[in-house]
Amino acid sequence: MSWQWGSVWPVWALALVGAIVVGVLQPSDGLVWLPIVLGGCTLTAFAIQLAGPTMPGIVGRLAAAVLGSVVILAVATAILVPLALL
Repeated sequence: MSWQWGSVWPVWALALVGAIVVGVLQPSDGLVWLPIVLGGCTLTAFAIQLAGPTMPGIVGRLAAAVLGSVVILAVATAILVPLALL
C-alpha cells in the first residue's frame, strides 16, 4: 500500500478513538459530540491529503477517508442512542 492510500487509515483511527472517547465520557450527549468528531475527521482528512504532494486520486482518497469516518460514527451512534435512552 502506498502512502497515498495509507493516509486514509489515520482518519478512520481518529474517528474510532473519537467515538470511544465520546462513548466513555458523554454517552448521553453522543448525538451532540459525534458530529463534532466528524468535523474534526473531515478537517484532518483535508490536512493529510493536502500536506503531501497532490497526486492523482486525491478526491477518491479524501472521499474514502470521510466516508469511512461517517460509517464508523454511524455505528457508534447506533450503539450510543439506545444506551442514552436507558
